[in-house]
Amino acid sequence: MLKKSGLILLFTLLLMSCSPEASQEYVAGDVILRESFNAPEAWETFIGETVALQVVDGSYRVQTQDEGYIWGLNEQNHSDVVIEVEASQLSAHDNNAYGVMCRADTSNNGDGYYFLVSGDGYYSIGKGEGDDVVPLVEWTQNGAVKKGQANNKIRAVCVGSYLAIYVNDTFLAEASDTSYANGYAGFAATAFEGGDTDIAFDNLTITAASLP
Repeated sequence: MLKKSGLILLFTLLLMSCSPEASQEYVAGDVILRESFNAPEAWETFIGETVALQVVDGSYRVQTQDEGYIWGLNEQNHSDVVIEVEASQLSAHDNNAYGVMCRADTSNNGDGYYFLVSGDGYYSIGKGEGDDVVPLVEWTQNGAVKKGQANNKIRAVCVGSYLAIYVNDTFLAEASDTSYANGYAGFAATAFEGGDTDIAFDNLTITAASLP
């Protein structure tokens, strides 16, 4: 499980005023999926004692009281895509993580790439490996991530080995990894330090993409 360290803050405060630029420009192609979650069967459904994944009132809700990541997937295989979604934090506990998965393993084992933000204003890119999510980009604070009970537009770029995260149309970070070539799209969340997390995802768009 990936946790944020207070030591990161000492380093990232020095970087908050910087505006990085992406080293790659992707080319958007055809829209593969546009989803507004108006149908209950639009995405994976699971309801347990401490977690719930379901379509509710026109959005996809991911609710958890667990410190481990939970995720909900669709069943449309993709490889090179850009995934964009509006994510609204409904819960008050801010030490959390939530966001988008790309190339999630079709066996639903948690493997895949994670593009995450947190209620206390951080972002990260991670790689799911079994029961763990290891950082490709460490948790870093940035003012583009809206804190608390707010709406953040998350864009995940997965093209070849190139991975990038944009939040509210601001490029934040990129990484390179060749572990996963294809898989499903998904939404993931976790609650750190005994809190709870309730995220509503809406207005999802998955677009085919390439590098020039």
